Amino acid sequence: MVDLEYPRRRWSIRPLGILLGFLVPASMAEPVAFSPRWRVNFPAAANAKACESTAVAVEGDSILVTVMGGSADPMTPKLELGGRPIPFKVIGHDPVSRLQFLQFQDGVPTKSSEWLTDASGSAGASMVALSPAGPVKCRTTGWVKQVGGKILPFALLRVTFGGPVPPPGTPLTDDSGRIAAIVFQDAGAGNTAYAIPAEAVRRVRRDVCSGGHLVRGWLGLALRAESPSPQVIRVLPNSPASASGVLAGDVIVSIGARQVADYADAANAFFYLIPGQPVEVKLLRGVDQLAYILTPTNPVSK
Repeated sequence: MVDLEYPRRRWSIRPLGILLGFLVPASMAEPVAFSPRWRVNFPAAANAKACESTAVAVEGDSILVTVMGGSADPMTPKLELGGRPIPFKVIGHDPVSRLQFLQFQDGVPTKSSEWLTDASGSAGASMVALSPAGPVKCRTTGWVKQVGGKILPFALLRVTFGGPVPPPGTPLTDDSGRIAAIVFQDAGAGNTAYAIPAEAVRRVRRDVCSGGHLVRGWLGLALRAESPSPQVIRVLPNSPASASGVLAGDVIVSIGARQVADYADAANAFFYLIPGQPVEVKLLRGVDQLAYILTPTNPVSK
């Protein structure tokens, strides 16, 4: 039995290192939005390698998001714009998604980009990635929910490129020029990579830029990963789920707007829960479909 609402700190970085990928700018209508290139150089952590990522504006005129390499030191990166060093400060990073947020100095010219609110309809879409070498056509080929038998904390997009996989952090845009995802890293097979969807970037940014770290919403539900259906195995005491009347044996149908067909879908839906923001949870109890409005809380210590 696994309480999938509790993030796992150690395995998340390496499996995600294999799996997070990249959606690209599919429209080249306004390539100036990503040029000149923001580049982040991360020094190597102990006994590891240095790495380089692309950054892209996510909020206002001065906040950037990038993806750290699995062996990078998040504390002392260097930021460049078009090859020129730029003064900045580190806002914070999330070790699970490996997203890092930076704020550069006022007065540096840049152009904010529009991000998709929801990339759920992006699977199977043609997109464009603006790599350091220029625009690269790509296509998303589905969602990835687990790697090597391990469930990911949130689903990623698998992307196939018409050329080499661009650096981590490269934005992928749809046919309207909106950013749908950013590259995480290649998948180790040809020109294929995995991408972090725009809504995951937005979810992590919300907490990291305001409080320094991601805070997962908690409902108090435990599921079994081996089960073919997302059945609740245990409702934890003194939790939003127990207070609302959810019972062990109930099967989750949806959480908010996210449909849930298996354990991995449930893990993905839980990732987006925000403490204090009510969410509708639909369940099956026998042949009856029930709906509860639950308000996630901050995670409780085990």
